[in-house]
Amino acid sequence: MPEVKLPPVGVVITSHNCEAYVAQAIESVARQTVRNLDVVVVDDASQDRTTDVIQETLAKLKDRRFRFVPLAANLGQTGAARRGLGELSTPFICFLDGDDVWHEAFVERHLATHLNTDFPVGFTYCDSHVINGDGELLAGTAWWFERPVGDPPHRPIEPVAAPTIDAARGIASFPPKPSLTLHAEWSPTWSCNSMASLMFRRSLIDLIYPQADEPLRLYLDHYLSTFGVLVAGSIAIHESLYAYRMHGKNNHSTASVVGGTFATSRNDWDTINRDILQLIHKEMLARRDELCAAVGAGHFEHSLALFTAGIADMNRSQVNDKLREESQDDSGGVLVRLGKLFGNGR
Repeated sequence: MPEVKLPPVGVVITSHNCEAYVAQAIESVARQTVRNLDVVVVDDASQDRTTDVIQETLAKLKDRRFRFVPLAANLGQTGAARRGLGELSTPFICFLDGDDVWHEAFVERHLATHLNTDFPVGFTYCDSHVINGDGELLAGTAWWFERPVGDPPHRPIEPVAAPTIDAARGIASFPPKPSLTLHAEWSPTWSCNSMASLMFRRSLIDLIYPQADEPLRLYLDHYLSTFGVLVAGSIAIHESLYAYRMHGKNNHSTASVVGGTFATSRNDWDTINRDILQLIHKEMLARRDELCAAVGAGHFEHSLALFTAGIADMNRSQVNDKLREESQDDSGGVLVRLGKLFGNGR
């Protein structure tokens, strides 16, 4: 079997008011089985003790792979991550939010998936455990990860899906699930995942990163993963390689884990999703020449057509939902409200 040298992996850890969790995030990167890492910790002008905790943690680690960049002004998720990217030149890039934690094999499994001999993709993503503020396990999977379309309400669950419980130590351990799924192109049913689940090729990040910070202060993960699968495809890793923390003070995940396809956030996701998809569509059109040069005109035009049709279908579905909600009103009232929602009556 030929042996080939592995490339380095860059990591951007972003934090804002994460004093209770950021040390665990940093330590989880330091424990990675893959050692060839270049790590930048960016604090987005926290107003609590986050910067002190970061400095104390890095001083304790004494790990030359880590460096700290504190920001004087709050830039939001996109701006903070952009500042970290400016410090890195590695061919692969990962992001970690300051309140999440990676499991030890996160980088190893993502890198192995990227370097497969079947099909190269722009990014990989994985499943997650869901934990609370105390690090206690709430769910062994994220329901939004690779949920099959038309998933029946009554179906068998394989016994290996359940963890092994060590009652004496008070821990749960999960068997490996080495299954992978290739997504060579985008579809409306494809699901993105959170920032900490992703590993990108740096060349893809440079090609699609938002041109401005302010329009996307949050939800950079949704933007990058959706744009990324449109341009270069992705592979899903069917293992929970990190822990997504819902501690009650998240910027997005403000709901509770009630089971089922629970609402992760109390924010208006339909509006957020529509705005991000429209931003991506605008960026695709503005960068047409650059994207065509990178992936070929045929592939770009195919992806653009898929995306445009998908957005149109989503808008029609939202119109129909709105019509049902307004069914008790007169038709004039419906048209006025739909005009406000979509900008015109068409």
